[in-house]
Amino acid sequence: MALGVNNVAERWLELRTETRVIKVIASLARPREVGPEEWTCELTVRFGDAVRSLAIHGVDSLQALQLAMVTLDAELEHGASKHGGKLFHLDEPFNSVLEHSGMQPSHNTKDP
Repeated sequence: MALGVNNVAERWLELRTETRVIKVIASLARPREVGPEEWTCELTVRFGDAVRSLAIHGVDSLQALQLAMVTLDAELEHGASKHGGKLFHLDEPFNSVLEHSGMQPSHNTKDP
């Protein structure tokens, strides 16, 4: 499972429906500068033969990457819903690329 040439991250999943299993590949490309204070990060989601690619923009490479990761989650959720199935990664139900990443907002109400 080698990464594509421009990809910095990739995840292989399965979409399981009542009648079939569809291979799903989610990938993020390396952010690149496209102008002053403008970066883009491309993402691709493959549900079997159906491919959707988007370029997400940010003011710097980190923002473009963060926004692409959030968008990737939405694309995966939408694709699973559209195909009427549930996503799995390593035989476990898959919820989010951000799950357990530390990138979700803290719900801690205590002052530091």
